[in-house]
Amino acid sequence: GASQAQLYAFTKQHYPALYARIKQAVAAGRWEVQGGMWVEADCNLIGGESMVRQFVHGKNFFRDEFGIDVKNLWLPDVFGYSGNLPQMLRRAGMDYFLTQKLSWNRYNKFPHNTFIWRGIDGSEVLAHFPPEDCYNGQVTPAEVVRNEWNNKEAGLVQEAISLFGIGNGGGGPKEENIERALRLHNLNGCPRFHFGFAQPVLEKMATYKADLDTWCGELYFELHRGTLTTQAAIKRWNRRAEEALRAAEALCAAAGTGTYPAADFDTLWKTLLINQFHDIIPGSSIHRVYAEAVPQLQDIVKRCGELAMAAAGRMLASEGGALTLFNPSSTPFKGVVRLPAGWTGVRKDACVKAVQSEGDACMARVAVPANGFATLRNEGRAEAAAEGPATGALVLENESVRYTFDHDLRLTGAFDKEAQRELVATGAAGNMLELFDDHPHNFDAWDIEEYYRTMRVGTASAEGGVMRIDGSARSGLRAVLRIGKSVLTQTVWLEADGKRLDFVTGADWDERHKLLRVAFPTTIVSDEAKCEIQYGHVSRATHDNTKWQYAQFEAAGHRWADLSERDYGVALLNDSKYGYRVKGGSLELTLLRSPTEPDPLADVGRHEFTYSILPHVGDLAASDVRANAAVLNQGVTQLDGFAAGGTALPITVEGEGIELAVLKRAEKSGCLVIRVVEARGLATGAVLRSRDPNRRFVETDLLEWKDGVPSATAEVRTTFKPFEIRTWKLV
Repeated sequence: GASQAQLYAFTKQHYPALYARIKQAVAAGRWEVQGGMWVEADCNLIGGESMVRQFVHGKNFFRDEFGIDVKNLWLPDVFGYSGNLPQMLRRAGMDYFLTQKLSWNRYNKFPHNTFIWRGIDGSEVLAHFPPEDCYNGQVTPAEVVRNEWNNKEAGLVQEAISLFGIGNGGGGPKEENIERALRLHNLNGCPRFHFGFAQPVLEKMATYKADLDTWCGELYFELHRGTLTTQAAIKRWNRRAEEALRAAEALCAAAGTGTYPAADFDTLWKTLLINQFHDIIPGSSIHRVYAEAVPQLQDIVKRCGELAMAAAGRMLASEGGALTLFNPSSTPFKGVVRLPAGWTGVRKDACVKAVQSEGDACMARVAVPANGFATLRNEGRAEAAAEGPATGALVLENESVRYTFDHDLRLTGAFDKEAQRELVATGAAGNMLELFDDHPHNFDAWDIEEYYRTMRVGTASAEGGVMRIDGSARSGLRAVLRIGKSVLTQTVWLEADGKRLDFVTGADWDERHKLLRVAFPTTIVSDEAKCEIQYGHVSRATHDNTKWQYAQFEAAGHRWADLSERDYGVALLNDSKYGYRVKGGSLELTLLRSPTEPDPLADVGRHEFTYSILPHVGDLAASDVRANAAVLNQGVTQLDGFAAGGTALPITVEGEGIELAVLKRAEKSGCLVIRVVEARGLATGAVLRSRDPNRRFVETDLLEWKDGVPSATAEVRTTFKPFEIRTWKLV
């Protein structure tokens, strides 16, 4: 057996004779096609749509090439598993999941080997963790006996899978493995050992389903937490590529499916998916991997920009001196954008709230409707923002909030005027940039240890004073900060309205075995924090009452982590980071690491990233956290030289907390496909409408294989369960 469609595709391309033999072996029932993803992908770091496309491209390849519908997800060696993975599995026609990695847990032994895994939306799959706790079994009597006595479901489940051979590297079984297995087929004192495919064994295990225990939520891995941070560039460009693909697909679909560049998107997605392999995006590969992978992701972003401009040429009016902004997100965009080079100003209208020049850059504070377009025109000259050395108290303030800083850009006060509430804990300071010694026991690029917090070696201090920038669109404070052997250039921006405070940071990183972290101690009191994951979020304890909670001293989050009381909260947002710690009332984010194995130059050099603090009235569901995360990450697509007129996407999606995640052409036909998700974790209603009254909605699965009944009209009124992901064709 073998997993990973990408490896089959490589074999087909480079070794066609060998590939023909593989196809013969599959057809003869001697080779099991396993998995269902394009590669055995990391499940902490990749975005929601990336996880979906792993199944779309993986399962389509296996069906097209072998006529096989793979029913199991085969991930022996991945570093934790998203709480929304069971839903994606079920909606991709997969009922079974196999791994063994959680047997490596540092503190807590996972209590099951065969169980029901329930995701955050309630979807369930059967999961099996082979009791050998190994994916390189040698088929010795001792291993086979361990497989029996270590089985937590012994006495109920009569089978267990043995992953034997050279699995870590793909060498397969050795001759002595085969010979020992034959001798163990009926050896007194040992369990019977049989050769066979995994899928029938998983199906037999499903017959015990009524008596199996259930595990709810994410499968957190108590090891390899460093992979949430190591090799920052691959993580940054992975997120940029995910966003660029979303925007470009939507624009190209809106421009007409007849001109949709399907082959381009197929290549771009597969390039992204291979770089989400569980030793590439986690940062645990050798130097050469990142020398090749990062430019590949940068090329995706560039190519998506070209495809977006080509789509604009087909659907928008060409107009010199015009700029159309497209907002791919389902929440309105309200923020500051940098206008193209050569722009001197912009006419203020309903979508332009303020404009200012900052040196050679022209900045405009704009509003662009959800999933919509807005056109700006280059007119007049923007007023220059005032810039000079800061004197007196360092304060950034607007009608909603007031932030106070010391001269090292630490946040000493954050007063929410709307809520009449102070956010910074007494005697503490936010934007606390701290440097720690970082020496894991083992697995240098993979791990951080909980004791790093006792080994702080420095904090950031400003060199040369603080500069102040004041303008009608935004105001900021800028300083050069030194920490360890590294230098950070940081500008803190507050826009003319809104509460989000952005820390735009450039880092010249020159450390070895150090870890850089930022902390925001708050006045929020809550027993749990919420962190964004793929198409949803999970809750994690902010205390350490149990060993399970203590073990989660570093955990995965995507664009935000939120700490809320019932009527008030604060979120920590970012544009390219994943390693959060939310304990007590403190929101913390790991920014950079510097391991030396297997890449002795890991992360040395220049980095750019932004993190933001966002107070909000109401709890997470009632807040604007998702909207601000979209502004910070997805942003708007700039289509220079085009005017939108009355242009709009071909569909509208309405509903509180309902997001249009994808608009694209179907994989196997010329119709449009939309993917819609419920993002707040609340049951809600939604209305889907086609602007073309002759089109009908047909609900389908994630793979676009199984279609329902077409809608009676060009409108669908429906309800969503919490975190539900649904897909429709527009025919």
